[in-house]
Amino acid sequence: MSYAEQWAALATQIKGLVRAGELYGLFQSHRDADSYGAEKFLREQCVTLAQSLEQFRRDFVHALPSTTVARIDRFLGTNLVQAVKNGATDSVRGALVGLSAFEAEITFLLAGRQEHIKARTERALLHLQRVLVVDPDMSAKWKKAFIEGEVACERLGSIHLLSHGIYAFKVDAIGARTDLVYNEPPPDALLAQAVEGIVLTEWKVAKNTERAMVAARSARVQADRYSQGALAGLELTSHRYIIVVTQKGLPQDSLGADERAGGGVIYRYVNIVTEPDVPSKAAKVLTGSTKK
Repeated sequence: MSYAEQWAALATQIKGLVRAGELYGLFQSHRDADSYGAEKFLREQCVTLAQSLEQFRRDFVHALPSTTVARIDRFLGTNLVQAVKNGATDSVRGALVGLSAFEAEITFLLAGRQEHIKARTERALLHLQRVLVVDPDMSAKWKKAFIEGEVACERLGSIHLLSHGIYAFKVDAIGARTDLVYNEPPPDALLAQAVEGIVLTEWKVAKNTERAMVAARSARVQADRYSQGALAGLELTSHRYIIVVTQKGLPQDSLGADERAGGGVIYRYVNIVTEPDVPSKAAKVLTGSTKK
């Protein structure tokens, strides 16, 4: 399970507990005693949640953005959390208020970063395909790379993505990150200073639809090998990109729709076309139309 999925489960639990606290306050507003032990139960649930947050931090400390880890540490160290753990009187209300604010902040931090990296990646790929339509010089480079093969295409692709602030990497035989241009990837510290995000990509070259489908499956198997810990705060952990370069556009969905794998990772299939047809003709190809 990815940290995004685990956090979604924790956030749901926090919201449910906060709602239970609201109902408790409403029902107790005109009573002095808690004859059924509801407050004790809420306190126990708050303690359990704090323990779950500690476990969440331990499990994903190397994948989470550093700002998120720092915020978790700060919250767990507050007097609110310590008081409820110690069973202090009237500590439940403060803990629930704190949990509600904390949940909103962490949800914002985690959702915003991943979506930002994904949007930049999608923009870079959209830009690349449009450049190949209107820029003869770029088109010539990609036509040459298509003839030369997969390595040439992935090098050109990685440079284009880097111009959009995205460092693209692929997976080696033992499941670690490897560079698309040099033999070794840049130091993590340099990546943290130089790019907006890093993304796993597998580039393939295919001459027809049938080979493209086979190439996409092969790329998926290669990407599945990835086992290196995510680079905290920089890596797009929700999506991996399978990019198949062809001379002409493939029929729509021939590579398959986006596919959810184990751990909640989504495999995104993209076709980059080195010799795209004029827009009207390309539309007929992509929709499978045979009318002239």
